Amino acid sequence: MNGMNSSRYQTDTPIPGWRLQGARWCAIIACPLIGVGRWLGRISSWLVLAVMVAVLTTVVMNAMGINELMRWDGKVFLLGEAVTINTVTEMQWHLFGLLTLIGASYAMHADTHVRVDMLHHSMSRTTQHWVEIVGHILMLLPFCILVAWLSRHMVQMSFISGEQSNYGGLTDRYLIKGALPAGLMLLALGALGQIFDRLARIMDPARDVEESSDAG
Repeated sequence: MNGMNSSRYQTDTPIPGWRLQGARWCAIIACPLIGVGRWLGRISSWLVLAVMVAVLTTVVMNAMGINELMRWDGKVFLLGEAVTINTVTEMQWHLFGLLTLIGASYAMHADTHVRVDMLHHSMSRTTQHWVEIVGHILMLLPFCILVAWLSRHMVQMSFISGEQSNYGGLTDRYLIKGALPAGLMLLALGALGQIFDRLARIMDPARDVEESSDAG
């Protein structure tokens, strides 16, 4: 099976030097852009444990009728003046939001995101690369940049107004709102890295052969 897959990428036509050089430079540009997304994605995966702890804490506090876990004098960053059941409940969706926004970039690089596509799998590797490049340029990049730009006003207003929970939960609401444009810009950078990576594979098909061998 690996031999059949490799045969799809091999060509008897010599590759011009300018294509090999272009592929090398595209790969150099793509490497850090993709690497950052993968690194942050691996780190963010540990947030799953934090979400589980927050959910379990909420269930236990609710079952035991505990509304306030601890209180202190003065305000603490993000937590305010106390840790209540609402604090822990809101922490759940804060953590889940971060997990989703950061993990989206990793899912794209690892090709584990959901595809609703009946044609992509039957295309040649070169055609698949071009489809991904066009999709990133025409759809993903404009979406990420536009939404990130439009959401900046929301973040600014939240910071200026000192927005916080109305139910004794978390304070500094601008942090989770700021995670939206930050996560989208991370995804945009990852998409840019994918564009250069796929251009490198188009110019030098041997890179696909190496990736297939490593995966095997």
